[in-house]
Amino acid sequence: MDKHADYEQNPEIIETDLEDELILLDPATQEMFSLNETGRMVWNELPTSSITEIVTLIKNKFDVSSEIAEQDVNDLISNLSEAGLLISNSESNE
Repeated sequence: MDKHADYEQNPEIIETDLEDELILLDPATQEMFSLNETGRMVWNELPTSSITEIVTLIKNKFDVSSEIAEQDVNDLISNLSEAGLLISNSESNE
């Protein structure tokens, strides 16, 4: 298992916690994104956990299969990355 986070949050993103959802605002594009409980968990874990660790957390918390947890986490990370909310640490280290 990786010891380092695979992604980091874009430091420009503004977060607003509304208890039942987490709102992310990209000031550069003025786009807003809403994350549910699972998305919030992934977002909050990304700075310190690897994708493998996050998949395990999601699997255990929501009692889903490893395959479903992995697909959901990868889909969310892909969407957040494409929107510019996440930065891949492999890209920033190159």
